[in-house]
Amino acid sequence: MGLAVLAGCGSNRGGAATGAESSDAAVQQFVFAAKAEDLQAMSAVWGDAEMPTRERVSRQELEQRLLITICHLRSDESRIGPARAAEGGRVAHIVTLTKGDLRAESAFTTVRNTKSGRWYVENIDLTVLQPFCKASVPQSRRIPPLLGADAAR
Repeated sequence: MGLAVLAGCGSNRGGAATGAESSDAAVQQFVFAAKAEDLQAMSAVWGDAEMPTRERVSRQELEQRLLITICHLRSDESRIGPARAAEGGRVAHIVTLTKGDLRAESAFTTVRNTKSGRWYVENIDLTVLQPFCKASVPQSRRIPPLLGADAAR
């Protein structure tokens, strides 16, 4: 599956609206976009109370961060749990991901943008999803151990 590359990142003047209508929709759109490896769609619902992330970081940094996130979210199945109130008006969702024998629950935090009133995924607990990323990298593409590491034993 090819990656959708970001085009025209930066300000949203005159473009399609970013953010989602609800917290639930922001998480759902982000997870589905990650599964489709669609960086543009992911960046449309990733931000904070002030602005979308794509309006405050460089295109290169945005793409790198989204690619890392895609790696962590690769799964066979995802289930988005109900919304629950979190600190500062934020909303938290537990997203359960399954890939083969791997299963993990990750906290997704959303926030309403103060200017547009639209919802953005502000934070994802990627720590618990590290095994998913490791399982996504084919053995042939993994970095080999340092030379001499085995010789020291």
